Amino acid sequence: MKKKLNARFWQITLFSIIISTCTMTLVFYAQLRKQVFSDLKVVTDLLIDENAYSKKTENLRITLIDKEGNVIFDSVIDEQSMENHLDRPEVKEASINGMGMGQRQSNTLSKSVFYYAKRLDNGNILRVGKESGNVFSVFLSTIPLIGIMALLLMGICMIASHYLTLEIVKPINDLATNMDNVNEELIYPELIPFTRKIQSQHEEILSSANVRQEFTANVSHELKTPLAIISGYAELMEAGFCDEETVKHFSSEIRKSAARLLSLINDIIKLSELDTGSIEDKLELVNIASIARESVEMLAMSAKSKDVTLAYEGSNEANIHIGKELAQELVYNLIENAIRYNKRDGRVFVSVLTENNDITLYVEDTGIGIPLEHQERIFERFYRVDKSRSKELGGTGLGLAIVKHIANLTNGIIHIQSEVDKGTKISITWNR
Repeated sequence: MKKKLNARFWQITLFSIIISTCTMTLVFYAQLRKQVFSDLKVVTDLLIDENAYSKKTENLRITLIDKEGNVIFDSVIDEQSMENHLDRPEVKEASINGMGMGQRQSNTLSKSVFYYAKRLDNGNILRVGKESGNVFSVFLSTIPLIGIMALLLMGICMIASHYLTLEIVKPINDLATNMDNVNEELIYPELIPFTRKIQSQHEEILSSANVRQEFTANVSHELKTPLAIISGYAELMEAGFCDEETVKHFSSEIRKSAARLLSLINDIIKLSELDTGSIEDKLELVNIASIARESVEMLAMSAKSKDVTLAYEGSNEANIHIGKELAQELVYNLIENAIRYNKRDGRVFVSVLTENNDITLYVEDTGIGIPLEHQERIFERFYRVDKSRSKELGGTGLGLAIVKHIANLTNGIIHIQSEVDKGTKISITWNR
């Protein structure tokens, strides 16, 4: 960045020198031209006053022309060899207006001839000419001055660009070395949105890294328990120290641990798919009411085995963009959770209601409830209100995390109401 800034300063300096040189040359030449014509007018008037038309003057060319354009006298060239001058611009202008001016390139490239012509009382025209430098010669004459000015400007630019670059880059360098504690009063206002965005992204990355680290640690811990049980029982059975009844018990425990392990793996895979966003392409329009009724039918036997009454009521049709697979996962997890943490002879009510442009799924139970201090965290991965009871009931600790993820992915808003020993009501609302 410093090199680019210095290069830009040099470009600006060079451009300024070129523009300044061209402007100064044109201004000087315009003043020179004006002065030459003014001098020629004065000389012409003096010659007329003194009636000295045939006088030869150094550095001046005096020409007397009659009213037909024939040269009567010329102080430089033999008038007999000269052609008619009536078509000369300054002569033509003087014959009409009384005076005229003209400028022509000399035989030498670096000179121009300036002419001033004035009509006399007898109709003849007196013309006075003088050679002077043209634009090119004026430019050449200023080269030494331009060179000195250029060197001076370059020196000043080199010093100024060095310090200006340091001053410009300093807030950015300070920002890069201390992104977490930025004093917005000391940085450029234009950088404030950028720094806030970087800080926000930085915080999100750190938060995401912490979540992933915690998730990895929890996964390792959760997988370790069923694997240890399976491995321990299998070793005892392999050693032959178990009678038939014990083998039967161990087999049952191995089956339960394997089922828990499979549930954990399935939930972890599902969360991984949701995290990567690879499932967004499957967000098709589905009837969430139909999905809810099907889930109630599928879990009816599970509810009955726990002496829980399960029922659905509400709309028959409520379409939202969620995709069949995600809808089944979300509804199934909510209902299964309501059954798992219910009481004997408890009830679970599932309903889908439509109001204006909103569609809301309700899952309400009469179970053990959730203490207020835990309600904000129950959707975190592997978070359990009562860890020992959750594992005893077979929960993976990921069901509600999956529900939360799907709701966020489909722009659903989750609301929870719960009271200990009275039950829990979870609702998810979508705006269609």
